[in-house]
Amino acid sequence: MSTTLEQIDLAAKAFWAQHPTDRDAAFAVLRRENPVPWSRAPESDLLPPELNTEGFWSLTKYEDIRYASRNPKIFSSAEGITMETFDPMMTEAAQSFIAMDAPRHTQLRGITLDAFKPKNMRRLEDWIRGHARDLVQEMAPKGEGDFVDMVSMHLPGRIFASFFGIPDHLYDKTISAAQRLLAWSDPEACGDQTGLEMFADCVIDLHSVAQELSEERRDNPGEDLFSWMLAAEWEGQKMTEDEICAFFVLLAVAANDTTRHSSAHAIRLFSENPDQLALLQEDMDGRIDGAIEEILRVASPLVHMRRTATEDVQIRDAQIKKGDKVVLWYCSGNRDEEVYEDPDRFDILRDPNRHVAFGGGGPHYCLGNALGRTTLKSLIREVYGTMPDIKAEEPDYQANNFINGIHRLQVRWTPPAAGTTAAAGTDETATCPVPHGDAAGGACPAPSN
Repeated sequence: MSTTLEQIDLAAKAFWAQHPTDRDAAFAVLRRENPVPWSRAPESDLLPPELNTEGFWSLTKYEDIRYASRNPKIFSSAEGITMETFDPMMTEAAQSFIAMDAPRHTQLRGITLDAFKPKNMRRLEDWIRGHARDLVQEMAPKGEGDFVDMVSMHLPGRIFASFFGIPDHLYDKTISAAQRLLAWSDPEACGDQTGLEMFADCVIDLHSVAQELSEERRDNPGEDLFSWMLAAEWEGQKMTEDEICAFFVLLAVAANDTTRHSSAHAIRLFSENPDQLALLQEDMDGRIDGAIEEILRVASPLVHMRRTATEDVQIRDAQIKKGDKVVLWYCSGNRDEEVYEDPDRFDILRDPNRHVAFGGGGPHYCLGNALGRTTLKSLIREVYGTMPDIKAEEPDYQANNFINGIHRLQVRWTPPAAGTTAAAGTDETATCPVPHGDAAGGACPAPSN
């Protein structure tokens, strides 16, 4: 049965519990019939009901998302960046500079800008691929299992822990909190807690890790991103202790959760589209970059970001008032029929492919986009170089309005013959190109120019 405009309620938890194809169909109706709709206050337990009263506008079209992203003076991030409203103290504790405007956003983003430049991520590509290879080799002899449990949950965690020098005794606490924090709207992730309780517990855990690391690294700085972050300055200013904790939460979550789910979606998409897998395997070197971009477009890791209007503004027929919340639906913009031919088709040869998976440009464009691309690229090479016939079943999806999440992804493959688990063409001796310590497998220092 086709979805009608009257049936679509982006504020409802039931909408986000639907299968992703049903949600995509609903957004297609909105793009066609009402591209800037108004919604009631979202169903949420992040605020008491008497305070959860603000509705929101939605931008579902590609160009409208780019317009709002590139005009931060009109569309502010300082009031929060999610459809659902958090208590301001929680926003400050967890969202760091992505919930700020210039000039402080510029200062805090500038502190780590060099570390995440694409050329620095390319410099670390062999090292990142080594982490991917280790996990794939651990997985390969089994023949079947949950890809999320075997690989997706661990690869970004190992890389993050190495970058930040997370010691072994803090690893599980850090990665568990980082990978649960954004699932406040998913009943399975929350368990017997409310979304706010689960979110707050994760923030507290990550702050405690940051405080412990801060105390230790101030006395004994190492060659890792946390030590570098403590010492870094931007225009003569360092981060405060509270900013360091919030910054750590932001980077822990951004580095872990989005890449975790994107890697599972990659295996899902190639299983559902064997013709595209055949194209990739026919010319891995020539087509893998295009494949990464198409994975990110079709399975946008970040479903939305929110802004708040600082003045009255009109977008299409919508009269947006100063103070109104405006939600940018990346998952919808990446399937805009006016931008992409046959947008629901997974096509690794799609060109051009200027998606908005990492944002629509402007000052809040995702700082870690090169790291995410490099990690996915390394993993895909290792998986299909070692287990070329791997095939996924239907995933168990999260009911999540912020992250395009997968709980479980059962996969099967033919185990490689003994002694052949290393993917062809990999460098088995690849290490981080800069000397590092031993924490969590070796703490890679922040790359520099």
